[in-house]
Amino acid sequence: MKALQIKGYGDIESNLAFNEIEKPTINDNQVLIEVFVASTNPIDYKIIEGLLKQVIKLNFPTGIGYDLAGVVREKGKNVFGLKVGDEVFSSVPQKSRGSFAEFIAVDENMVCLKPKNLNFEEVAALPMVGLTTIQAFERGNLKSGDKILIHAGSGGIGSFAIQYAKSIGAFVYTTTSTPNISWVKELGADRVIDYKTENYLDIVKDIDFVYDTLGGKYTVDAF
Repeated sequence: MKALQIKGYGDIESNLAFNEIEKPTINDNQVLIEVFVASTNPIDYKIIEGLLKQVIKLNFPTGIGYDLAGVVREKGKNVFGLKVGDEVFSSVPQKSRGSFAEFIAVDENMVCLKPKNLNFEEVAALPMVGLTTIQAFERGNLKSGDKILIHAGSGGIGSFAIQYAKSIGAFVYTTTSTPNISWVKELGADRVIDYKTENYLDIVKDIDFVYDTLGGKYTVDAF
């Protein structure tokens, strides 16, 4: 089968290639998914450029990608929550050889059924941003009535985080640029701050959480 693989560390254009690799076989607790859509995240380019090589050890060539959507084509004998033909989405560990492949073997507990009201492209964009946000909010115990500042509200994580925070009942401040103001408002943010024309430090007061997706001085300012 075909798979997109990383050849080595460096620039993206020179270090990605489509290769023919062996189709994966599943164990008793896995399903084999035919991948219809795979999505990218910032971690993908950081891995290729070698920015994470101190914490993620790779043997080249190796797969790329963590998020995917597709259809279950085979299932192990211990898999009872999924059946062949199910439309699903999933996040996968790097050891699974990457989501940018024709097929991938995934543990059942990493797979969710695709909601009927979303297409494959939409659900493939959910796993990593969703897990990142849900785990962060659970760790911080975000609850109804809390006030939270979510930086970069129009980004992948920010757009999910706004909706999830509102579903919990929090009051949401968020930052974005002028062209995205109306869209971010539609996501449910209570106070949208245009960082091109406003200083969020003058506006955001008495909050319980800062969800910092930017780093650098924004982390210092958060404290």
